[in-house]
Amino acid sequence: MLPMLILAAIAYVLYYGGIRLQVRAHLSGRTLLDLLGYASMLSAGTALGIYGTLTLAAQLAPHAGVGLLSVASTVASIAIGEFLYARSFRLSLQLLAPLRSEKGKQ
Repeated sequence: MLPMLILAAIAYVLYYGGIRLQVRAHLSGRTLLDLLGYASMLSAGTALGIYGTLTLAAQLAPHAGVGLLSVASTVASIAIGEFLYARSFRLSLQLLAPLRSEKGKQ
């Protein structure tokens, strides 16, 4: 139970930091901040994907090969990271849309 709580805390910190960087990138227009936010969210997805895949594989297929586990955890990690990034990207654009419309009016 403790490893899962530690993993959840690490993923939360990485995801929250990625959101902050992404919003700053949208406000300032700096692509480096967006890239760092993307890397942070991909790291959170990697942490969750590897732990989840290996935990699930230990229950469902305890004799699975190393290659299969490696490919499955890599695909799951990238998918989770991309989902987190796309979700927060869409939400940050919706959050900042009123600010951008006010800038356009002035």
